[in-house]
Amino acid sequence: MRFLITNDDGFDAPGLAALYASLSALGEVDVVAPAVCHSAKGHAVNTRDGIRVDHRILEPFGRIHVAHGSPADCVRLGLCGLDLDGPDFVVAGINPGANLGVDLYYSGTVAAAREAAILGVPALAVSRYTRPEVGIHWENLSGHVSRIVAALISGEYRLPGGQFWNVNFPAVPDDDHQSAELIVAPMGLLSHDIEFKTTESSANSTILQYSSDFRRRGKSGFCDVSHVLGGQITATPVDLCNTAGHAMLQSVEAV
Repeated sequence: MRFLITNDDGFDAPGLAALYASLSALGEVDVVAPAVCHSAKGHAVNTRDGIRVDHRILEPFGRIHVAHGSPADCVRLGLCGLDLDGPDFVVAGINPGANLGVDLYYSGTVAAAREAAILGVPALAVSRYTRPEVGIHWENLSGHVSRIVAALISGEYRLPGGQFWNVNFPAVPDDDHQSAELIVAPMGLLSHDIEFKTTESSANSTILQYSSDFRRRGKSGFCDVSHVLGGQITATPVDLCNTAGHAMLQSVEAV
């Protein structure tokens, strides 16, 4: 098994090193990661300008490709631009912060997995919910990510083309997930409880800072948001199709 990995926090983020460690136990790993953080930048791609890629030797990866582009750009480069052996699977993460429910529309981590699915390569996004009082134990988390990824890339969890997995780990002490059950859960569709606070104001301008509490977001009793906030690991199968089931489309076949 050969993996291509990336993230949205930048090549020097600890979550990328933890992901590399987790997947090295399962196969060969190529790394194409952003030069800077692109968190919550969504599915942006660069089709106008050249994308610089620095080829470096860095621990713990060995050879790594640092791209001056978005997470989706990194996947495009890894699959279609750089001279890499063809990856069997693309994995994005490990993101420090959950990507649940409507976060999938904002997340650069999820965008990387989505881009792989668009290009016909199986993919998975991995995130870990964070709480101020529960730090991340990357070494322990890496071992559990390896276990979950091994399950999701084979057997009953294998997805058809055009779909990818979005995986979220809860915030638990020392990232001891031995007792946490893997729940296959639907994506929550309720909005965040969005608030802003004014940090600066003058006669001509105002600066507003996003100030919402992630834990106050909308959730149902069965969606991914509820399960992760309740201490469970979730895996959500995500489809590329966003077409609504409108009556006017009933006689039209998708291509």
